[in-house]
Amino acid sequence: MQQEGSLVKRLDRRKRSAAAGRDSPARQDSTKQQYVTAQTLDREEAVEKKLKLLRGNFFGKPIMKFQVGQVTDVWVPYCYMEYHFVVERSVLFKKKGLEKSGEVGLVFDMNEMHPFQYDLYESGQLPLKKENLGKERTIIHSANTMADVKEKAEDHIQYKIMRKFYGAEGKLSLKKNMLFYRPAVELEIIYREENKNLRYAYLDEFSVDSEHVLGLKYRVDNNF
Repeated sequence: MQQEGSLVKRLDRRKRSAAAGRDSPARQDSTKQQYVTAQTLDREEAVEKKLKLLRGNFFGKPIMKFQVGQVTDVWVPYCYMEYHFVVERSVLFKKKGLEKSGEVGLVFDMNEMHPFQYDLYESGQLPLKKENLGKERTIIHSANTMADVKEKAEDHIQYKIMRKFYGAEGKLSLKKNMLFYRPAVELEIIYREENKNLRYAYLDEFSVDSEHVLGLKYRVDNNF
């Protein structure tokens, strides 16, 4: 019942956002051009890959059994962020440590509210284009403000990158903040005929791997 409760809360959050969430950074007019990722996958193929991933595999047999309820074509809100960082790494027997500066990129899922690191050095700028969202897909509106997104993004950088690679928190400066949408198919997954959850089969180049670090890699140059 915990999954069903989670689904109900998320649906309720969307209703509240649609009614009063005017400060949401992902509340956009479908008739205006927005940044989006290009659709590169066939819809049916993407859904089948997603369902296969959810079912799992054990010697050719699916591990998880479930039913698929409502299927909806959607635009999922994301945010592309670039930060400049300056961090000082302490050195034994020296009062002033070694200073390191650089750039770090994040792709932030504003629907699920979690970030992925993006490798600026290897992948370059995130490939986006502008188009009207139209009415063929439902726009998922985030109930969170940009302040919420920024706070969680910076916490992620400090604890998952700065502390991990440099052993200290750094000074962060937001250099780029770009809202964009990813085309996807929202799947209502029903376990044991009662436990419900929402999953997404993405139709862009990141495919199903984008929900893991595998799809959006990062690299921090750690040479002093």
